[in-house]
This record gives sequence, C-alpha cells and structure tokens, in this order.
Amino acid sequence: MILELQKQIQQLNSEVNSIIVSQGYKNIPNPTDFKNYSSILGGSTVASEQLDNVSVSDIDNNINIETGQIILGSNPDKIIYKNGGIDVGSAPAITTGGKTAYLGAYSGNNTVPIGQIPDNLFASTIIGQREYFSDYSVFFGGFIEIDPQVYFGNSKVKGVNGNMLPQNGQNIYLTTANLYFLSNLGHYVTAQFDFDTDESNSFSLGNAFVIFGNLDTSPFFITAGKSYLSVGTYGGGGTITNGITDNFFEPGQVTNISLNYKDNVWNANIAVSSSNDKKANFSTGVFYADSWTDNLAAGFNIGYIYNLAGSSDSGSFEQFLEQNNRQGDTIGSFNVDGNLTYNLWEGFLNLAAGWATTTNREDFNGNGNNVLAGGWYTAANYSLTLAGKDTNFGVSYGQTYNAMLIPMALASSPTSFGMSQSGIKSQLIFSAQRSYFDNNVLFGPEYVYQKLYNNNSTNTITFDISVYI
Repeated sequence: MILELQKQIQQLNSEVNSIIVSQGYKNIPNPTDFKNYSSILGGSTVASEQLDNVSVSDIDNNINIETGQIILGSNPDKIIYKNGGIDVGSAPAITTGGKTAYLGAYSGNNTVPIGQIPDNLFASTIIGQREYFSDYSVFFGGFIEIDPQVYFGNSKVKGVNGNMLPQNGQNIYLTTANLYFLSNLGHYVTAQFDFDTDESNSFSLGNAFVIFGNLDTSPFFITAGKSYLSVGTYGGGGTITNGITDNFFEPGQVTNISLNYKDNVWNANIAVSSSNDKKANFSTGVFYADSWTDNLAAGFNIGYIYNLAGSSDSGSFEQFLEQNNRQGDTIGSFNVDGNLTYNLWEGFLNLAAGWATTTNREDFNGNGNNVLAGGWYTAANYSLTLAGKDTNFGVSYGQTYNAMLIPMALASSPTSFGMSQSGIKSQLIFSAQRSYFDNNVLFGPEYVYQKLYNNNSTNTITFDISVYI
C-alpha cells in the first residue's frame, strides 16, 4: 500500500508541475473577481508549493496505516518557508486578540487569514502574498471576536476618570467586528482599508493605507496612510488579554509614511508621522525570523519610537501626561522581544521573553523623582494537533516597574471599563485554544490575574471565540 501511495503522489506532483508550467496559476482571478482573501491563499498555488516540498520520507512518516491518508499539515517542518524564513500558516494557530502570536509575530511570510495577520507586520505580510493575486482585483475578509466573561476582585478598582469600577460582574461582549478590503491597483500599487466596531456600536476606520512596490522588482517598498507602526511584537499575551508590555507600550494606528525592507528572514522599516500639528514623530523596527536547525527556529525584534505619547494604542502615556499637566513632554520607548520555537514530540514548544522601557524620565510614581518606566514578560506555549484539531496551551507572567501613575487596561470588561487609574504591577495568564469546525474558528478559555500598584487585584475568566472570514 505504501509503495502504491508513493507512486501516486509522485505522479500527482509531476502533473501539477506540468500544469503550472503550461498554464500558469489558475487560482489567480480575472479583473472582475471579488473574492475572499483566505480562499486565494488556500488555492492551488499554495497546494502546489506544498507538493513541491513533499519527499518520500514525508510520505512514510505521515501515512495513517488504517485509513491510507497522508497528513502533511501537522508536519513540524512546515513552519519553514519555502525559501528560508518562517510561515506558520500550516502550524496550529496561536493568537492573542485574534492576531498571530509567538513565532509567527516575527515573520511577514505567514499564509493566514487577513484578520489574523499581526498588526506589527501587516503591510509586510500583505505585499509578501502579492504573488497570489492578479494586478487588478478586489478581495475582502473579516474577523469577529466574542467573549463571554466573569470577573471578580478583592476590592473595587478606580477607573481612569475617577469612577469606581464594579468589584464583580459577568457579561458577553462583542469585542471585535472588523471588515477588511484589499485591492491591487496595477502591478505596483496595493490599497487596504477596514471598518471596525464592537459592542459599543461606534464604527471607526481602522487601517487605510497604500503600498507602493512589488517584491518581484525590489525588496524595498513604501506605505502611506493610516496603519499600525511596525515597531515590536510585544508578546506575552493569552487568547484575548495582551501581554503587560503591550498594555502600555504598543503603538496604535497613526497616519504615517514608511520606508520598508522585506526578505524571507528580515523585515525592517522607518516611519515618520505626527502626533499633532505641532510635533513630528518617527519610529523604526527590525524583525528576524528563521529556522536554525531542523527542530529549532527563532524570532527577534528591536524597536524604537521617538514619541510614544502621540502614537500609543492604549493612550496610557497620553492619560499620564494629561493628568499631570505635562502634555508638551515627549516620552519615547525602546523594546526588545525574542522567541525560540522547538519541535518537541508531536508539536511546537514556544519560549518567549521581552522588555520595554521609556527613553525619557518622568515622575511616573508621584514621589517627585523622575525615573524611567518599563516592563518585562516571559511566556511559554505548546501547540499540537490533538485528536484531529489544532490546540495550544499557554502561560505567561509579566511585571512593570516605576509605573504607578500610568493608566493601564484591565482584562475585565474589555469594551466598557477601559483603564485603571493605577498601573498594573504584575500579571499572570493561563490560556488554551482549540480549532473547531475548521481552522477559521478558534475557541479559547483564559484566566488572568492582575495586581495593581495600589494593592488592589482583579481576576478575569474569559472564553474567547474568534471567527475569521
């Protein structure tokens, strides 16, 4: 049986290569097509690339003797991109807030749904998949995140506006509902924008930017418009709750112009933006992701922002400066993040760590001393295909320092509570995640313990549901 299957797969491989040479990529739509982004990435181009990498040993190692099936999707070496670098599209998904986390967050090669692309390498990933789409085409995608939740604490926590937040509670939240549009406007121009909303019913424009360039001509490209600054991975999160450095250091979506470099292993960029009409801003980031051996891969990132107070996602530093009447001050940031991924047993063991700090001193503790504020995290995650479904288990711990007066986001009531008045001193997360129906539907329980500088604490249990369209 095995010899017969080997012969069939070799014959199929030859037929696919013959079709590609004689007819080109048949999955590329005509100029009038309007299709789902993920359906194109999952078309014959990707399948043919996977067949090109099939060897006799792959067949021998992945044949189910009882059913005769050849299952290559869970093969650990499938995180290795065809020309070097990393693509986690065939590995069990690990996400935080719906976005690819751990090793995949350092790579711009991932063949994942558009709603799962990490914010920090969004443009890089889009242009990296440019070869799958025709020069004149329009595609769409979507992401919906729903979070049943229970929270409780040992005392009441004060919100950033001075209001007392409930000590205990429960609810079901529509945390995210995003609709993405992507269009190629010729061979060298790609435009992307999305509309975002949540349970509050307030619609907003998310990304709205244009990419100038094509990797078949040059590894350099330019973006212009509103997008996330490509600075850091800020890992250490669970299925829904962000890591502690992400909580107050991650930059948000700002209007910027960036010069980018991308190959299969490295991503780098420098961006200029403006936090307001009076102050210019710039940022830079470098990302690395590659396999070191057949069983070991690594990701690394460093980033810098000149004025985080004008570009942060959470608004933590803006709130701090406003509350202390220092709106004119500049607070920069520097971050370092790293990840090691080891092929262990039937899955992947991810070990991650990161650190972020301000580059300007302020009285972050309210004691009259100007100091640097920062935070660090360590995290681990094990992912595998368990009983036919992609599954992962994670744990992370993080601490901050000199951040008593920096407001931070609580895990509880993500669309309502906002930020606590006191900074979070430490955070512990246990999480798990499993695909159901198919890999576009992920369910994930999460427990988070957050201790504040004022010695109050909160416990939050969430069951995250992420659906990609």
